Amino acid sequence: MNKNRLHEGQKAARNAIFHLIGLGLLKLITGLVTGMSVLIADAISTFADTLGVFASYFGLKLSRKSADKNFEYGYYKIETFTALLVSLSIILAGTFIIFESMETIKDPIEGKFRPFAITTTVLAIFHSRRLSKKLHEAGKKTNSLSLLANARDKKMDVFAEIIVLISILANYRNIPYVEGAVTFIIGLIIIKVGLSSSKESLFFLLDYWNDPLLTRRIKKIFKREKDLVLKVKRLRLRRAGTFIFGEAFIELNPYAGMQDLREELDLLQSKIEELDPYIKDFSIYTHITKTQKVRVAVPISSGKDLKAKVASTVKQTKAYLIADVQNGKIKKFKIKKLSKAEKKPIKLAEFLVDQKVNIVINNKLHSLIYYNLRRIHHILVYPNFSDINKADQTIKLLLLDT
Repeated sequence: MNKNRLHEGQKAARNAIFHLIGLGLLKLITGLVTGMSVLIADAISTFADTLGVFASYFGLKLSRKSADKNFEYGYYKIETFTALLVSLSIILAGTFIIFESMETIKDPIEGKFRPFAITTTVLAIFHSRRLSKKLHEAGKKTNSLSLLANARDKKMDVFAEIIVLISILANYRNIPYVEGAVTFIIGLIIIKVGLSSSKESLFFLLDYWNDPLLTRRIKKIFKREKDLVLKVKRLRLRRAGTFIFGEAFIELNPYAGMQDLREELDLLQSKIEELDPYIKDFSIYTHITKTQKVRVAVPISSGKDLKAKVASTVKQTKAYLIADVQNGKIKKFKIKKLSKAEKKPIKLAEFLVDQKVNIVINNKLHSLIYYNLRRIHHILVYPNFSDINKADQTIKLLLLDT
């Protein structure tokens, strides 16, 4: 799908090249015929735009190439590099125009065939506006920096050509210096656009990129999986041409099963890549720390302390002993009574989740409860051994095993 979009962007750039060449030639001929330097300067600006769009076309064409043994990460940054070349050519064109404007200010020239110049400029305004819109649409569709830079440049051309029209009208009225001043302003506008695009392209080449909205959306996906992902330690994104690459370093629930991890991480990766069609690759690096704190739920049939009798079935269970264990020692505990309604599969699972336990001692749990606790909430279900009948003994055995 992305390669098809790149092809569409390449086609838009190719069409723009022919349009710009035709427009540039029309402006140049009009400038030479009328003797107006502002039109010649505008023609030079248009030819600079043509080189820029050609660079975009070339970059998009190469970006479609698949990775090979020489470029194992692909050719995507070529498009960003061509965007930089586009921007530099825009700056050079603007500088040249400024120097030309100074000559015109020193020696104003009365133009000839001014209606011809006015007609050409009006046509150029409508053409630039239309071309800017098309390049912007293609740039957005392909996520192309160079096409978007060219679209911005053509948008500025609309304003520049309106000023050109004003200067021609001033020349028509024999008002001196307006043409030179307008040419100077055009040069400044072009340089400003070129500097802004150059900065953006250079930063992307240096792997600097900041998209707060996309970053927040990715973090939100991780936060939704709070039972699995304990913490997002670091998140990095970068642009390479039209594509986005990213990586996240996350801390995982140490009680999640290996099968759960494989499925959940694959699902997380898919959800993130669906956020933007230009996310080419997103890697998730995981870290599982050895926890120093753990909360254990032990089903009991009788008793109100750590010597309470362990219940072997849900039916026998009168309450749960909830113990907080730290560094291998029971720090505190509480007894939470279980009502008849709470023994039903869904309610029992909700009860244990609400207690924020990490480990549950099995008392012949219903398969639905097991699935809910183990696969959805990543709570470890630990076996209940028939020869261990006291709560403290069960916890000690659990600690020895884990």
